[in-house]
Amino acid sequence: MGLRVTREERAVLDGLDLEVAAGETLSISGASGCGKSTLLRVLALLEPADAGRVEIDGQDAESIDYRSYRRRVSLVFQEPPMFEGTVADNVRYGPSMAGRTVSDSEVSELLAQVAIDPAIASRDAERLSGGERQRVALARALANRPQLLLLDEPTSALDPESAMEVIAQIRRLSAQGLSVVAVLHVPEHARLLGDRHLHMRDGRLETVEMST
Repeated sequence: MGLRVTREERAVLDGLDLEVAAGETLSISGASGCGKSTLLRVLALLEPADAGRVEIDGQDAESIDYRSYRRRVSLVFQEPPMFEGTVADNVRYGPSMAGRTVSDSEVSELLAQVAIDPAIASRDAERLSGGERQRVALARALANRPQLLLLDEPTSALDPESAMEVIAQIRRLSAQGLSVVAVLHVPEHARLLGDRHLHMRDGRLETVEMST
């Protein structure tokens, strides 16, 4: 609430307020450099705000154990890095840090959910294409069973068919209670994904009416 981030005397986020309900999806658009990615990083506690605070379930995020918060709030970058090891190792990474085992069948299910062939589970994750990395990173985030999923251009490296499959799956997960905030530059993807579409301008968010 009241998030403010200033860089070189310019307000990247200018007293920004944003509330996300359980099971709600928000799509955010805006010009390059307007602060969209900064907002996601602040919400993920990867970048501090100069003013304001982030809350989850009414609790100040800064008062929550960092690892616990990162399991509840997962961020998928536009160009996500892969950890050393196989695709399956990457998908299992978050749960393993919390002492939870993810079976082979669960890995396959998570990969299928993001429109990728489960047969790649044994491949070296660092040898994947850009689109494959993006989808594996999404599966890796979903493995944590987050409350809130933050997505930075989740369809940018995908072909049109895969993009539609990923959007459909995110909508299905949202219907089960997952909250999503996604930065998207393709208007059609923003319309299909978001219950609300917001446009960022001058460090603030404006609601955009979406035609059906």
